[in-house]
Amino acid sequence: MCAHAPKGRYQKFIPMGLFTSNPVFEMLKKDHAKVKEMFDQFEKATDRRTRARLVQETLLELDVHATLEERLIYPAIREEIDAEDLMDEALEEHHVAHTLMNELKRMSPSDDRYDAKFTVLGENIKHHVKEEEGSMFPEAEKADLNWEELAQQAMERKEVLKARSSSGINGRSAKAKGGRKSRAPRLRKAA
Repeated sequence: MCAHAPKGRYQKFIPMGLFTSNPVFEMLKKDHAKVKEMFDQFEKATDRRTRARLVQETLLELDVHATLEERLIYPAIREEIDAEDLMDEALEEHHVAHTLMNELKRMSPSDDRYDAKFTVLGENIKHHVKEEEGSMFPEAEKADLNWEELAQQAMERKEVLKARSSSGINGRSAKAKGGRKSRAPRLRKAA
């Protein structure tokens, strides 16, 4: 049986599953649901223009989401949990996704394997989400992190990344132009 804390912004579920909903995971799960819906819409779309728009929008969402995880969230979690294999596997899944995404960015919607490549990207992302939500999140939940502070930093960074992306500049090109790769700050809970 789960005992429920009073309903509030961050509802806690106590024993048995020891999983606490927190603002970082809430944000990531919203992103996951949004991208999954975009992949589903792509599958249902019949015209090339709609499919091409969905690909571009999905790639933008994935770029922002992956950058947040790779540069801020994963480093903070990695410092606090003993699960190197889990974290390394997540980064390798990101690497595969980035490879497919970069190939799609160089392709035209009329290219023979454009649709197939996007479908494979979707399958890869859905697998990654399943592992992240099923393994990493429950493990990370045990970490002694200030989740609210990390969520605030992630939301601020997300706004900046989206603004850059909408103006045609992503985090990687900013870094190449002399921008600084951010480091995850220490986010331990105050004792």
